[in-house]
Amino acid sequence: MIFAQRFVAGIRDVGQGDELTNKAILEALTDVSNLHALSVGQSSRDRSRSGLVWVVVNWKLQVLRRPRVCDAFVARTWAREYNRAHAYRDYDLLDDQGAVCALATSRWVALDARTGELVRLTPEIMDVYEPELDRVSFPDFTFPRGVPKGLPEERRAHVKVPRSTIDCNGHVHNAAYLDLAAEVLPAGLWRKHFASVEISYRKEILPDETVLLLYGEADGTHYVQVKSADGAVLHAVIALRD
Repeated sequence: MIFAQRFVAGIRDVGQGDELTNKAILEALTDVSNLHALSVGQSSRDRSRSGLVWVVVNWKLQVLRRPRVCDAFVARTWAREYNRAHAYRDYDLLDDQGAVCALATSRWVALDARTGELVRLTPEIMDVYEPELDRVSFPDFTFPRGVPKGLPEERRAHVKVPRSTIDCNGHVHNAAYLDLAAEVLPAGLWRKHFASVEISYRKEILPDETVLLLYGEADGTHYVQVKSADGAVLHAVIALRD
């Protein structure tokens, strides 16, 4: 089953050149995912009935061309394969002429809405999405496990997490990690529209926490590690490249 939703790029969604930001694209992908889940009774507002909370643990986004402010675009998504722990969901973004603007893939886990524990994925949970097993945005791609060995630390910053970034699940919203990354990127990069974005989420960030942001570059990829204030816990890794 392919699920589609139309959006219009608003002022809040664009950056330099009046072009759609990576954060806005991830927000659209998150929204179309939740609407798809709504259609089968597993959305964020269905948690008391379904007993499930879906949480994204990985993103990969490749932007081919960016819609501009006031442009209409369509985000499409479909469930793909799954195992006991993870479900994979892919996407494309189409302009108002039907041309592909971006491709994405993601990995999700389901949590018990009452206990917060991982839920084992079963056909009863997943078959309602009618997975598109042969429709793959990035054939042969696997999500990386971390940063390259020997990655240099070129910049660091401690940042108290703004309360405005906390979402309905009580922790920092997935797309807001790009805002955190911007706080440590060099001056010439923090507003840049990177063509490729990968995010790996390891541990949620709770309200009023302070995080340590570490920046380094290797082979043309800009990495931001989001850690606990003392550096002991890795919350996320963000990889940005052209």
